[in-house]
Amino acid sequence: MTQADAPVTEIPTPQIPLSETELKQWMVTYIAQLLSLDPAGINTADRFDSFGMDSIEAVVMAGIMEEEFGVQIEPMLLVDNPSIDLFSAAFGRKD
Repeated sequence: MTQADAPVTEIPTPQIPLSETELKQWMVTYIAQLLSLDPAGINTADRFDSFGMDSIEAVVMAGIMEEEFGVQIEPMLLVDNPSIDLFSAAFGRKD
């Protein structure tokens, strides 16, 4: 079997039990506390790395979200949706 023939593993889509707005607020609060930032100064359209978050902190955030919300959050989902707005739009319940 060549690499081209190998099955593609899809990342499961989590069903986060928060509305898009609630998820945004949770993420703003978490990032502000983690990085000692003023929540009012966090632009939710900015990429996670613009706040100074690195990949390790993203993995930790995914783990905390799993514990908090009871769903599996693959860290790659944060890479594929690299801002609060993108992530919450993709995985929060529609308001």
